[in-house]
Amino acid sequence: MMKISASLVVAAGLLALPGCKKKKEESTTQRPEDVVVVKPTEPPKTEVKPLTGADLAEKYKLCAGNVSAGKWDEFKKDCVADNYTGHSFGGTPELKGPDALVEYFKTMKTGFPDWKLEPQLTLVSGRNILSIVLTTGTNTGPMKTPMGDMPATNKKTGQLMFHRLKLDDANKATDEWAIIDPMTLLGQLGLSPPNTPPVRPVMDKGLEGAPMLAVTADDAKEKANLETVKKSNDGFNAHKPADALALYTDDAVESDQASAADVTGKKELEKGLTAFMKAFPDGTIVNPEMWAAGDYVVQMSKFEGTNSGDMGKMKKTGKKVSVDMVEVMHLKDAKIDHVWRFRNGMQMAIELGLVPTPPPPAAGSAATMAPAPAAGSAATMAPAPAGSAAPAGSAAPQK
Repeated sequence: MMKISASLVVAAGLLALPGCKKKKEESTTQRPEDVVVVKPTEPPKTEVKPLTGADLAEKYKLCAGNVSAGKWDEFKKDCVADNYTGHSFGGTPELKGPDALVEYFKTMKTGFPDWKLEPQLTLVSGRNILSIVLTTGTNTGPMKTPMGDMPATNKKTGQLMFHRLKLDDANKATDEWAIIDPMTLLGQLGLSPPNTPPVRPVMDKGLEGAPMLAVTADDAKEKANLETVKKSNDGFNAHKPADALALYTDDAVESDQASAADVTGKKELEKGLTAFMKAFPDGTIVNPEMWAAGDYVVQMSKFEGTNSGDMGKMKKTGKKVSVDMVEVMHLKDAKIDHVWRFRNGMQMAIELGLVPTPPPPAAGSAATMAPAPAAGSAATMAPAPAGSAAPAGSAAPQK
């Protein structure tokens, strides 16, 4: 076969040479080392340039739309890197690889065929996307949980979640973090057990002004905003409620997504924060990561402390907790006027021993990876009081 191929190559080359006689051609013997194999020209590769700012946010919106529409092939090809990792955060399990992520989304679509993700506020900071996302759907199909399939409730759900992606230079997600309150979902679906605190009502409309965008400029205003959040965090870690709230506006609003309603006004925030500090007198904000973009600061951190005091109807447990949370803060004139807090209320309830630890997720079950229902026993813990955690972190913006 090699001799035939070589002969064809030689013959084609000789036919292209002018002035050669046929008889000489037939008698000429070619040595293998004289044969030059010409490789076919490869088509030029399309260069993918790293997107920035509004263009990167638009790509993020497109990828969220692919999930909402169930366009899995496009999503895998254009939105997720082969080395993708969905990090364990807020009680969620880790996911590895695009296939695992798509299978998770398909499971969600089985339980909520009209499930949608709609970015409300998107911040772009370097290769990071940080977003508040409205997730909505109607539970018309069975939900897979660690305890088995849960029949459809035919109820609607709608709540905000926090979502962070880290992107490579091909504009694909390599790392993901997300946090949502599963108790809110269970309550909206009518699945909360008796004596469970109320949850937020179904949210069917987005934030006012959405979709909104902010891009890191690394300017004086953003640096001042970061300094404000740092000072507030210092006051919290010093267990001084007044200092923690000193740089809040008098009419500041706290929207804790694991609580039933917003709290408005610095005085009300201080009441709640004081009660929380009595329940966790050694409580601190640890491992902060911060990003500033325009009028916003985002803080990802952990709250750690020992529940050595009563909090409302909840008696002290003496247990230590280490729970994840995210705060998205809006600032005006270097003062905080709105905080959206994201946490998993069940994560703290489990660590306090108020509810049993649920079994590990079964294959294909809906875990708490963004934005999914968490299965397991519902918490009997009262929601954290207003101002239960302050903006965190003496950390530089992450690029």
